[in-house]
Amino acid sequence: MKKVLFSFGLVLTAISAATNVSAKGGKVGLGLRATPDGGGFVAKMFLDKHLAFEGQLNAGGITGGWGGPSFNAVGLLTYHIILPNPSWRIFMGGGVHAGVWDRGWRYVSKEGRYIDDNRAIFGIDAIGGVEYVFKKIPLGLSADVKPAVNFLSESGFFDHNVVGVSARFYLR
Repeated sequence: MKKVLFSFGLVLTAISAATNVSAKGGKVGLGLRATPDGGGFVAKMFLDKHLAFEGQLNAGGITGGWGGPSFNAVGLLTYHIILPNPSWRIFMGGGVHAGVWDRGWRYVSKEGRYIDDNRAIFGIDAIGGVEYVFKKIPLGLSADVKPAVNFLSESGFFDHNVVGVSARFYLR
């Protein structure tokens, strides 16, 4: 539970930083991200025309995917390429994730009982996708691919929240 609260605090700090930069001229988007196995909240803060910081709070494995549910906070730095039609942009980047992964119940033979097998997770993420920002309303819709690799607990490819679609309301 401490790890979940720490992850939540990390994302709240990122959102708070985004709001502070917004007052200085940055563009901030807040919204939701949906994935085939879960979803979560997203916040994107543009540092300049092409560079943005994105924070995500994700819940994955909700639909019964392999390994049980997970909850993680993700921090990403993304580079945006604005296409000839300025409403469209392609983005790519990377970052890190941290959180907790509920691996279900595990039998401990030495103790002769079952325990709830929650594990801390930490790893790196990549992201790439496309976003459309409407001209007349402050709304952006995006689709992305976000592969991740865990270094703690079950190191290797982390298959939660790999593909997603997001809707963000831009505050500025």
